[in-house]
Amino acid sequence: MFRYRLFTLLKTACQVQRRITVPKIRNYTPVTLGLLTTAYCNDKQKELEVMWDADSLEHDFLIRQATTINVNAATQLLTVTLVAIQDTSERLREALTREICLVKQALEWGEDGTPPHHWDQLVAVRGSLCDLRHNLHTLFSYMDYAEKLATVAAEISYLSGNIVASDAICERIDHACRSCNMQKQLTHELQQESLELQQQAILSAPQLEEKLKHDVTSAKSKLKT
Repeated sequence: MFRYRLFTLLKTACQVQRRITVPKIRNYTPVTLGLLTTAYCNDKQKELEVMWDADSLEHDFLIRQATTINVNAATQLLTVTLVAIQDTSERLREALTREICLVKQALEWGEDGTPPHHWDQLVAVRGSLCDLRHNLHTLFSYMDYAEKLATVAAEISYLSGNIVASDAICERIDHACRSCNMQKQLTHELQQESLELQQQAILSAPQLEEKLKHDVTSAKSKLKT
């Protein structure tokens, strides 16, 4: 019983003390503190609105995203076209090597000693060479347009601020151009060797002129183009 009365007395004393202290705090607290806090928050909010423009940021982001997609598409086109050029160039050089071997064998055996199927093989190789040259010429035309498309993608990426994508596509363009020039040089050297061999064959074996003359003429025209 005594403990209950003591607890009630202490509780009442705390409530009385709280009622006296709270009004005193309210009396001594500056009224302007709340106003200053509100004004400070409003200033910060205006500052953030100036620094971050939702419409401007959204448009810039969409433009950069579109340029990135464009760069990826141009890079894929360059890569696919370059792989096709390398594959076709290798097949063309293999056919040229085969043609050189057949012509050398025909020179060694002579017209009388060369079996008929040997000439059939030479004709088949020449037909394959004609098709491969045409395909390679078409692929180089594709590469010209792909390079122009990639150049435009690099320029618009640079203007939009997407510097990383612009630098990446420029490096890819440079790599594709160097690879194409290397393929052209390797193929040209082998074509020149084939042309010189056939000219030599005509001079040393006039009886083979009719069989080789047509290929020499077409090879000259291909080298000029």
